[in-house]
Amino acid sequence: MTADRPAMTHLLVTLTVEPPGIRVTWLLDGVGLNAGDTIGRLPVSIAGAPTLRLDDQMVTAQDHLGAVPLLMSVSADDDGEPRRSWRVGRSTSGPIELSYLAESVTEEPLPATAPLELRAEGGGLSGVLKCFLVLPPGPEDLTFTLRWNGPVRKGQSAGGWMGVTSLGEGDGRDGELAGTGLELLGDTYVMCGDLADRHHRDGELSTWWLTPPGIDVEAFSSRLGTTYQVMSEAFDAPAHPYRVFLRTHPHRGANASAHPASFVMAVNPANPLNEASLYETVAHELVHEWLHLDGPAEEVTWFSEGAADYYSLVLPFRSGLLDEESFLRAVNFEAREAYANPRRDLHLRQAQKVFFSDFLTHRLPYARGMFYLADLDARLRSATSGEQSVDDVVRFVVRQRRQGRRTSVEQWCAQVQQILPDAELPILDSLVFTGTGRPGEDSFGTRFVQETIQVPVLDLGFDPSTLMTRQIRGLVPGGAAERAGLREGEIVDLPRYPDIVRLDVGDVLTVGVTRDGQAVRTAIPLTGATAPVPCWVRRSAP
Repeated sequence: MTADRPAMTHLLVTLTVEPPGIRVTWLLDGVGLNAGDTIGRLPVSIAGAPTLRLDDQMVTAQDHLGAVPLLMSVSADDDGEPRRSWRVGRSTSGPIELSYLAESVTEEPLPATAPLELRAEGGGLSGVLKCFLVLPPGPEDLTFTLRWNGPVRKGQSAGGWMGVTSLGEGDGRDGELAGTGLELLGDTYVMCGDLADRHHRDGELSTWWLTPPGIDVEAFSSRLGTTYQVMSEAFDAPAHPYRVFLRTHPHRGANASAHPASFVMAVNPANPLNEASLYETVAHELVHEWLHLDGPAEEVTWFSEGAADYYSLVLPFRSGLLDEESFLRAVNFEAREAYANPRRDLHLRQAQKVFFSDFLTHRLPYARGMFYLADLDARLRSATSGEQSVDDVVRFVVRQRRQGRRTSVEQWCAQVQQILPDAELPILDSLVFTGTGRPGEDSFGTRFVQETIQVPVLDLGFDPSTLMTRQIRGLVPGGAAERAGLREGEIVDLPRYPDIVRLDVGDVLTVGVTRDGQAVRTAIPLTGATAPVPCWVRRSAP
């Protein structure tokens, strides 16, 4: 790619709603391409979510000279993941226009996959742009403008139709949907449809949905808006407009993903989360607005996810938005997830390889990161007589990011070592990467005391995805599930995953199954291996 003129490269992206999806058209100005140069790229999947199935004929391009021939190929990106690329068949002249129809994905979403792909529901569409926007290869700092064209409804107006994105609301013609950088553009989440009466605002925070999500959205948004304000003050970062996108999926629980000044969560309206679980999930995603380390995913996921788990509990607890019983229940649940996990001995670099495909492995960086931060907080407070805490190190990361500076794991450790005398990396390695260490007794503060309990290891004799899909998969011959009479492929009625994790030694997991029209219940006794797990309780009064 070569510059035709010194003007800054600009990309104008227009999203036109037309059945059965969105007509994507972009105009790239300020670059010239030679024959064989890449004009656009689109991964085959992102974090387990499918993108578009496009071939050469479905994507067209033109410039001042007319049609530009394109050749598509699939090759591995820098991380070894498959990616589609389109190359031009001749040199280009002037601005280049690319166009194609992005059809929504119809396959059922996987249970542990973030809700990123373009999907249709409730008469509208939603998805993250990088799942359906063919992006030019650069430059990374190009400026962009996003615009909407609403649907043309024969004989009637568009009514309550709206387009809403991570960047803002409106059709973009007043410049409100603009920014700099391919990363920002790709990470932008979009939702369009009859949203005029399907949203709720609380201060700077607003919630949007296409299908009724099965929850009290007004109460949900109100509590969330207060939490957002608490977090912005804690991280010393001014609050700004923030959007929550809700969409549906058929699974138990909720899947979520953070985006610029926004996040999306998929819920099941027929089986919604209870209030406590919903709040924890949403508060977790809010933290992602501020807290990131820079580096490969296998080295920094523990921080982004662990810090989100830590602060989504600690900050609401400090401010009175979360009571003590709920706080301890959440902390002790996560301890069980981490330290009685059948995958508990995995190194995080191994875990990252199956992060999006193995449900139990997926939870390791969350829990290990959270307990490391709690342990670090206790060590910092002890060493400084309460004058400093993990919050001070985290605010350093936030300031660095606000100033456009990167913070690596090594820089994190160096910042900690300005306060503590010992090398931090070995401690981080023990508590996070290898998982062999355990948090100290004063983690989460001196008002609590840490005990150790024996917890059953949830090796139930089937693939852990069964806990989410409710269909027996990966039945282990001779395992606990087979001994209880369960069969591969059967649809089963299971308790909620958190209730299963909280089972104790000697309890049984009761499973319902329908055979020949008859409801049958069977029990899987938790009599296998156990693991020592830290547990926090309120310290008794002297």
